[in-house]
Amino acid sequence: MATSTIRLRRLRGEDVFFLSMVALILATVVIGFGQSYFLPGMFLAKLPNALVHVHGALFVSWILLLVVQTVLVSVNRVQWHMQLGILGLVLAPLMVIIGTWTILDSIHRRGVPRVPQGEMLAGDLLELAFFSVFVAWGLLKRGDRVAHKRLMLFSTIAILGPAINRWPFAFMASAPAQGALFLAFPALIVGYDLISVKRLHRSTLWGSLLIILMVAAMLLVPSLAVWQQFTVWVQGTSWL
Repeated sequence: MATSTIRLRRLRGEDVFFLSMVALILATVVIGFGQSYFLPGMFLAKLPNALVHVHGALFVSWILLLVVQTVLVSVNRVQWHMQLGILGLVLAPLMVIIGTWTILDSIHRRGVPRVPQGEMLAGDLLELAFFSVFVAWGLLKRGDRVAHKRLMLFSTIAILGPAINRWPFAFMASAPAQGALFLAFPALIVGYDLISVKRLHRSTLWGSLLIILMVAAMLLVPSLAVWQQFTVWVQGTSWL
């Protein structure tokens, strides 16, 4: 009886943590894109073109899918979770394809002039690349519940940069503040593992290291001469 009670408490604590994480992710996205996208009514928002609308719809769908999937697991609807997961198999590749296309078009038309174009191009493409790695890894580990849920969480954390960069608060205007908020997400997973099981799960360790690698690459790549040449080429090429 004591063993069953302990397991039940661990399950409840795990559910609360992952539900809290997806709630934080959802709140981060809503705050970041609230004024430009959600408050105007999403499809009624004045976006540059139809491609950006499709891009936005796909990425919001992924966030909502993450929320629903996490809720289904927490209420023990694992079969529904598995069936709905098929949608993720379709959605993730579309996000990468449309996301890449949208990024290239945005650089061409100088869609975010306040951000150096080389930095924006590197950051957004690296986020999509690491998102792809995490999703593929998470799908391969779908039989390992502990690893799978962490990896799918990391996949979504990897693409939170654009939302964080658009937070409409003065204290979030600096790159260090944005970086600190971004890295707080993997830090929370690390903290949860250390508190709940007194060690880092392998997926948490490697997921956190990959996030750090992604951030390091974002700082390094824009300064490379070849990347600067690539950015100029993207700027001079029409993508629509």
